[in-house]
Amino acid sequence: MQREQNDLDARLQNAMFGLPVLNPDEQHRYLGTFHERIELRITFEQALRYDFTPALIALFKNPITYQLLLHGQLDMDVMGRYIRLANQQQVRFAIKNSQFYPHTASSSAIILCTDHAIDRETIDAQQRCPKIVQP
Repeated sequence: MQREQNDLDARLQNAMFGLPVLNPDEQHRYLGTFHERIELRITFEQALRYDFTPALIALFKNPITYQLLLHGQLDMDVMGRYIRLANQQQVRFAIKNSQFYPHTASSSAIILCTDHAIDRETIDAQQRCPKIVQP
C-alpha cells in the first residue's frame, strides 16, 4: 500500500511540476543539451557579426553524427543560412524555443552538438575559429 501511495505522489508531482531535469541551468544555457556534448557554440553577437559556415563545413567532415541546435529568437536570415547548410550537409537540426533559453548578446544562438559526451576543452566559436573573426 505504501509503494502505491509513493507512486501516486510521484505521478502527482510530475503532473504539477513537470518531469525532473538533470542540470536544468546548464540545459537552459546550452539550448537543452549538456556542455560535454557540444562541439561548437556560437553566441547571438557572433552569429550576427560573422559567418561560421566554413568552420561548420569543416567540422561536418568528421565521422561524428552532429545535430545543429538553433535558438528560435535568432534572426531569420541568419537562421535560414544555417538551416540550408544543415540540409546541404545532411545534418539534423532543431529550432529550440523555450522561455527558459536566454536571449542576450552572449547567450547561445547556435550549438553544434552530439548525442554523447565529447568533452571539448574550448567550445566558443570565436576562440576556435580566430581566422573568421579577424577584422
